[in-house]
Amino acid sequence: MLYNGLPEKIPVAIVDMDNSHTSHMFISRLNALQSVDVVMTVDNFSEGRKAMQRNEVLGMLLIPEDFEQRTFDAKQPIISFYTNDAFLIPGSLLYKSFTTMSVLASAEVVQDVMLSVGLTEHRIMSLLQPITIDSCALGNPWLNYSVYLCNSFIPTILQLMVLLVTTYAIAGELKKGSVRSWLLASRGSRSVALIGKLAVYAMLFVVVGLLLQSIMYGYMRFPFHTTPYSMIVAMVLLVMASQAVVVITIALSPTLPVAYSTVSVVGVVTFSLGGFSFPVADMYVPFRLLTNLLPMRHYFLIYVNNALNGYTVYYCRYSYVVLLVFVVVAIILLPRLCSVMASYEKR
Repeated sequence: MLYNGLPEKIPVAIVDMDNSHTSHMFISRLNALQSVDVVMTVDNFSEGRKAMQRNEVLGMLLIPEDFEQRTFDAKQPIISFYTNDAFLIPGSLLYKSFTTMSVLASAEVVQDVMLSVGLTEHRIMSLLQPITIDSCALGNPWLNYSVYLCNSFIPTILQLMVLLVTTYAIAGELKKGSVRSWLLASRGSRSVALIGKLAVYAMLFVVVGLLLQSIMYGYMRFPFHTTPYSMIVAMVLLVMASQAVVVITIALSPTLPVAYSTVSVVGVVTFSLGGFSFPVADMYVPFRLLTNLLPMRHYFLIYVNNALNGYTVYYCRYSYVVLLVFVVVAIILLPRLCSVMASYEKR
């Protein structure tokens, strides 16, 4: 759906109860929009509603009776439109298209009236749009949803997988009572056992992360205005910091179910508190502080500042440092985790 950046030609139904020249022109202009595809014209509201319920269309626009007459009499005819927001992106785009088309239709009627009384087009435009807005989308001038979604949610899913798999790899050994055989493979060293297990999964997830980056920045040609090394290092640190969160959680949790739950919560709330859709600066203070405990938040800042905006690594140094802090804290708590392993070894 997002291969071309934005969904195009989203199917809609039209209920034209006026069937006039003005309503036909309105429908024609609506269908000319890139995001809209008028696939059916129905006779009444019930047919359009049933088409939406069957998912044959994702939106419906209803033009009332006397639309043309009320328009030219300046009696403000009401156009009703309905969108299926169960599909968030197509529903939002249809809402925007319907709203834009309604405003343009209203302006066109006013323009015709003003032309009939002798005003020039220049004077009419100055009245209809006294302030002209020149908007420039920085970083993603194509307004490509793939650039926004893939660079935020795919690494977040990767972080979630790192958290869950690493938790199962460590806590699973404790729960199954296989700590002794685990230590035998590491010649009795608990630190070697932990580091060896974490290193294997770290290499696996780093390879997956670099593959994802190569697809996004190489094959898909997403905006990339920095050196490859900065994002490679960021991916390596993201995986290591995510594993560090698991080590810290298991070392400090009283029971394994609490560790499982805590890690799952950290992975899931990242989608909401990562700052991808809702700015962190506008969050309540407790949630704003909580975002600093999410490794993906700092990876996202590195991506936005380095790859998207083209800043140097210097401006992202704090994000790199915070990811390293997760690893340092995990190393400090490694003896605590080893003692947890020792307690399960005696069972």
